[in-house]
Amino acid sequence: MQTTIKQVGPVEFELEISAKADDLAPALQKALRAQQARTSLKGFRPGKVPLALVKKMYGETLAFDLVDKSIQQAYETHVLEAKEHDVLGRPTVTRLDYKMDGDLEAVVHFSVRPEIDLQDLSQVPVTRLVHEVTDEQVDAEIERLRQDRADLVPLEDEPAGEHDLVAFDLQELDAATRTPIVGKRDEDQALFLDDPRLDESPLLRALGKALQGARAGDTVRFHFEHDEAHGEHDAGHVHFFMASVQDVKRRDLPDLDDEFVEELTGGRVKDVAALRAEIRQQLERAWQQRTREFLENNLVTAMLELHPVPVPSMVVETFLDVHIEDVKRRNEGDLPEDFSEPAFREANRPGAEQQARWMLLRDKIVEQQALRVTDADLTAFFERETGDGERISAEELRRFYQSVPRMQEQLEQRLLNEKVFDFLADRFAVVEKDRETIEREIEARRQQADALAEGQAAVQAAAEAAAQAVAGTRRAPWPSPPADEP
Repeated sequence: MQTTIKQVGPVEFELEISAKADDLAPALQKALRAQQARTSLKGFRPGKVPLALVKKMYGETLAFDLVDKSIQQAYETHVLEAKEHDVLGRPTVTRLDYKMDGDLEAVVHFSVRPEIDLQDLSQVPVTRLVHEVTDEQVDAEIERLRQDRADLVPLEDEPAGEHDLVAFDLQELDAATRTPIVGKRDEDQALFLDDPRLDESPLLRALGKALQGARAGDTVRFHFEHDEAHGEHDAGHVHFFMASVQDVKRRDLPDLDDEFVEELTGGRVKDVAALRAEIRQQLERAWQQRTREFLENNLVTAMLELHPVPVPSMVVETFLDVHIEDVKRRNEGDLPEDFSEPAFREANRPGAEQQARWMLLRDKIVEQQALRVTDADLTAFFERETGDGERISAEELRRFYQSVPRMQEQLEQRLLNEKVFDFLADRFAVVEKDRETIEREIEARRQQADALAEGQAAVQAAAEAAAQAVAGTRRAPWPSPPADEP
């Protein structure tokens, strides 16, 4: 058997395998004789079925089993055991030319880990979000808790205020005749007029505005116009509606006192001051998590931009396989009927490539810095998660994770990721910015991108117009002289 390894891409290789029929014949003959000894057939003593008949019955299956084993053995010997290539992912047989008693030609495609040189990060800025929890935010959270536990009191003849709940039936009207459209009625709808979701669409904005000041029994009419900012397919089209108000209710907020606090927390917290302190701690923890995630995303983005290393195709396919399995899991184990796996893979390939590239960079950092998760790291995590240990002790939580090996493995990977990000945060030039500054910068970049897109569109339109004008000039004949001219 002859083998040759060829590089066909930055991180892609092919193992070419060839063998003559005479080289394969002894192994096939041995397999046939072993099968003959196991074969029982009416009219023949066990093990005495003619070899020619055994070959006719089992020869093709045995031959391809032999070829599969030969290809696998060649790959293991010349690729894995040779240890000249750091293989990633699963190998794939991309070519197989073989017929029983004939020559063998096969190609095995495999990918390798790319060489990665980590760049100097000390002069590369990345943004860290900083946020200080204010008294106003604590008050707003307490107000939300009061609203969640408020009684709703029907209003007899008072107009709906900006914080009230309005129940209504909604009917779309014909734009030309202003008459109800059959099948376009939604009954028993309800909406708090201070719901932040009112800003999510032109319809909800117009509806909320129309319901302001309405009383039970009123009918209000309103219209709205789609706009391009919300990506509507019929931008500029006007829709007309009628809302029949069924009921208006107002929140009756509970008093903010120690009794409310004890009822809210099941007696765990005794007074308002302690509740404020706990809510502040919860908000601070939430913001700490948010700021860490924001920084980690920025670190990953910066690393990907700085290290455009080639990504093995087999690794990308593995990530895509995971995405496919996730789709199946969310659909009770099957792909949806109208699901196109090729289209899905193509659409998600760029994201999978980024995931694979980050995995390679992360692995390089772990290897280079000899990062690992220690028992002390695990202990610190369990103690941090259990706090004062009133509900569950750190040791009990440890035993729970150990009882589910997959959870233990996922936890160790999570803690290892934290070490990688901590290492990167120490190497980059981290710039701290508050939320308002970041939002202004994002909006400025968006406006700049919009302006650039408009400019490119204008240039493209001008170029097309010029091209059409030139083409028209070339096609147009010279004008004929007037008939009365000599």
